[in-house]
Amino acid sequence: MILKRIRSLWIILHVITGYLNAQVYSPAANDSFAASYNPPGGTDMVFVFNLPAYNTGINASITAVSVDRLSGWSFQWSVYNPSAGIYQAVPGSITGWFSEIDTITVSSGYQVVMTKGASTNVYRVWVVINDLDVFITNKDEHDKLLFSYYNCSSLDLRADTTRVPLFYYNPGTRERIIVNVTYTIRWSVDNPEASVPPNKLITRVTNPPYEDTWYTIKLSDPYGMERYDSVFFESIRSKAVLAAPEYIDLSDATVYPENYGNYYNDDTYSAPGKFRFDVSGSKNMASYSIDFGDGEEFASDADSLNLVHEYEKPGIYKVVLTTKSDKPDECIDSISAEVKLNYAKFMLPNVFTPNEDGDNDLLSLEKSNDAFRSEDVSVLTIEIAIYDRAGLKVHDYSGNIRDWKGWDGMIRNSNRKAPEGIYFYVISVLHAYEDNINPINRDIMKGFIHLYRD
Repeated sequence: MILKRIRSLWIILHVITGYLNAQVYSPAANDSFAASYNPPGGTDMVFVFNLPAYNTGINASITAVSVDRLSGWSFQWSVYNPSAGIYQAVPGSITGWFSEIDTITVSSGYQVVMTKGASTNVYRVWVVINDLDVFITNKDEHDKLLFSYYNCSSLDLRADTTRVPLFYYNPGTRERIIVNVTYTIRWSVDNPEASVPPNKLITRVTNPPYEDTWYTIKLSDPYGMERYDSVFFESIRSKAVLAAPEYIDLSDATVYPENYGNYYNDDTYSAPGKFRFDVSGSKNMASYSIDFGDGEEFASDADSLNLVHEYEKPGIYKVVLTTKSDKPDECIDSISAEVKLNYAKFMLPNVFTPNEDGDNDLLSLEKSNDAFRSEDVSVLTIEIAIYDRAGLKVHDYSGNIRDWKGWDGMIRNSNRKAPEGIYFYVISVLHAYEDNINPINRDIMKGFIHLYRD
C-alpha cells in the first residue's frame, strides 16, 4: 500500500448545514452510495469502480480532505481486516491538508483518522471493484453460430454470465452486506430487417433473417457497467420477391418483332398476352420455380432472373413464385401475384376510306378500333375473304390474326383499285383458346363494308 500526498492545488468545498466539513471522496469512482448500516448523519460511503474490461486490473483511488483545508493535519490510514473485524493501521502517516491512496486493486475497506491538535475526524469508506462478463456459448472460434442451433424456421441464442459478487462489511457486527444488483439484458442486430431477440440469456428467434446478421448481447448494471458479446448468423433462408408482373405492350419490338404495335392499342390487355416476371429482388436464393397459374411452370437456378410468359386466353391468373436456399438446408419461401387479361368484342369496322389521306386507308386492325382484339376467345388464326356485290373475291387472308395487315382497297393485291361501294366479308375462325364460361361462336361470321374514296 502506498500513501501519497498530492502537491497540486485541490480546493474542495463540502457544505453541510452551513459549515465546512472534512470528507473522503473519489472522483474517479463510477458510482457511490451510503453504507446501509449508517446511523442518522453517518458518513460511511461505498465507492464502486468498474473494471474497464473483464478480468483486467485497475488502480482505484480515494482522497481524504481536512475540515479547514489548511496544512498541519496528520492522516493515518487503516485497512479493514474482515477475519479479525478490525482496522489495521498502514505504516506511516502523512501531514498536510489532504491525503490520497491511489493503488487500490481489490475490494476493501478503509478508515482515515485526521488529527490536528485537539481536533480528530474519523471516516470510513468501502471500495468495491465491480466486474462482470457476458459471453455467447453456442458459437465457434470465428464467432459464427454453431450449426446445430438454427434451421429454416428458428435460431437459438445462448449466453451466460460471470458476475463478481459485490459486498462490504458492517464494521460493528462483522456482517457481510451483499449489494443486490439487477442486471439488464438487451439484444440488438445490425440488420434492420431482422427481428430483435427477446431480452433473455437463452432465447429463440423465430423467422430468422434472410440476410447475414450479427446478434449482439449487452449486459449492464446500475453502476454503468456494460459488457458485450456478438455472434454471426450466416443466413440459410430464402426470401421470394416478385416484382409486379409487367404486361408487355404489343409495341415492344424486342418481344413482338412483327411490329404489332402498328395495329393494336397497348392499353388493352388482351389474350394471347405476354407478361414479364422479375425475381431478381429475391434474397439468398439458389433456385426457384414459377407456377404461372395456367398449367405452365418454369424452374431455374438463380442465373435466370427475368423471364417472359405468354397467356393464351383471357382471365385472372394466380402466379406463385417459390424459392429455395442452397443445400443442405434448402429453405423454401413463396409469394403470389395476379395477372389479368381482359374480355372484349370480336369485331371488324364496316367503313374504310383507302384514299391515301392517312385516315382509315386500310381495313385493318387499326389502333382506333381494336379490330380482332379477340379478348373474349383469344383467336389465333382466321380465314377472311372479301367479295364485291357480284360475288367476286377481292381480298383474302389465312393465318395468324395479328399478322394480317388488312385490306388496302386493291383487288387481289394488284394495282387495280376496288371501286366505291358495298363489299361483303366472310370470316372463318379456325383456331382459338376456348373459355367454358364464354364459349367461342364457331359459326361463320359475315358482314358488309362500305368503301369510300372521297
